[in-house]
Amino acid sequence: MIRLLIIFVILIAAMIFAPELSAHKGYLLISFDSYTTYETTIVSAIIVITIFYFLLLLAEWCLRRLFSLSRYTRGWFGQRKTLKAQKNSRLGMLALLEGDTKQAQKLLSKSAPRTEAPALTYISAARASHKNGDFEQRDDYLQRASEHPGCKLAVGLVWAELQLDARQYENALATLNELEEEFPKNKQVLQYCLDTYSAINEWEKLINLLHTQRKSLTFSDQEFNALELKAHQQLFQKLAMEDGKLLDDYWHNETPRWMRKELTYQKAVINAYIDNGRGELAKTFLLDKLHRQLSLPLLPYLQKVELEDTSELIAFLEKQLKKSQYVDYVHQALAYLKLKENQPEAVVSHLTESVKSLPNVNDYNLLASLLEEQGDSEQANVYYREGLQFAVQ
Repeated sequence: MIRLLIIFVILIAAMIFAPELSAHKGYLLISFDSYTTYETTIVSAIIVITIFYFLLLLAEWCLRRLFSLSRYTRGWFGQRKTLKAQKNSRLGMLALLEGDTKQAQKLLSKSAPRTEAPALTYISAARASHKNGDFEQRDDYLQRASEHPGCKLAVGLVWAELQLDARQYENALATLNELEEEFPKNKQVLQYCLDTYSAINEWEKLINLLHTQRKSLTFSDQEFNALELKAHQQLFQKLAMEDGKLLDDYWHNETPRWMRKELTYQKAVINAYIDNGRGELAKTFLLDKLHRQLSLPLLPYLQKVELEDTSELIAFLEKQLKKSQYVDYVHQALAYLKLKENQPEAVVSHLTESVKSLPNVNDYNLLASLLEEQGDSEQANVYYREGLQFAVQ
């Protein structure tokens, strides 16, 4: 617009002053040195300058068109590369799902920078690398994915998942600790922490996490109780294996009162003692519980305890014969303890009493075989038949 205005002003001025100038054309001399001179009239000079000005405008227009075409060409090539990258990304995703992980890694890694969601493409490339066993390249792709805004949690969770799958437990724990600091209530982070603690036998940390993050976990009451029991069972086994006294101290000083009264946890402690050859501690624990209350589910553990001397257990049970209402269970327990002491007559006596109200196939067979060894085949056959009849009922 300004240029047109200037041209219009020039034309008006020309219309006003042209007649005057035509009568007095004037003279213009341009000299660059003593050899080069240009001579013309003022009117001719103005015409030349005007023509030159319009030539400059034309040159400017041509250059603009040229550079505009160049930008369009660059944009076209860039768009073509983007479309190709998106196509390769889709093909890479399909290859990953189809199990062609090498092709998937190749397509996804090359196309990631130009896709609509580079972080997701890098994550998929990392999964493909993980499947190929290339953990170093996997970590490189995940690092690139984490550099995109808002992707730290998602990338971190995938990273931990793949590290757990590769049994890189220490690396997974480091990743999860970093995530837990920034996202302390995230349910998936907590779940992976539980999985990691379980894998590396850090049962105390797992139990602590269960209690401190109970509201953030998605477990039902039944699932929570089952996981808590399993964690304590494993912890009891670990402590008993290291030193039976550690388990004894933990049970009396670290566990809540409700747990010490719970039969399931009592059984877990006894099993830990027995499985790790802590017979004396198992005996002490059992007698303490049975003195408080004659718990029938605990009686069978008496015969499982490996002891050099079972006289204390036998003495306890013989006292119970006089005052307990569960004499059949006591006879049964005494029979197996005296079997260890190689007292077959006493075993027969106790089993004869127990099978009257507490029939059991194993007890019938043991009783019959002992009677057979003692030469009482007739009575042995009676118990063999009774055992068979009981088994087919």
